[in-house]
Amino acid sequence: MSALSDFFTQLGQDAQLMEAYQQDPEAIMRAHGLTDEEISAVMTGDMTKLKVLSGDQNYQTFVLVNHGNN
Repeated sequence: MSALSDFFTQLGQDAQLMEAYQQDPEAIMRAHGLTDEEISAVMTGDMTKLKVLSGDQNYQTFVLVNHGNN
C-alpha cells in the first residue's frame, strides 16, 4: 500500500486526525510524509493522478475529502 493510501486509511479511522486535516489539510498531509505531487493531486481532486499515486490501477473506491470549504 502506498503512503497516500495508508494516510487515507488512517484518516478514515482517526477522528482527531480528520479534525486536524479539516483545519489544515496540506500541513497534515506533509506531516504524514506525503509528497508535493500527492498533496497536489488531493487538493485538486485529480482522480487520474490519485489512482496512479495510490498504486492501484483498478481503484474503485470513492474518496470523500472535506477541505472545510462549505
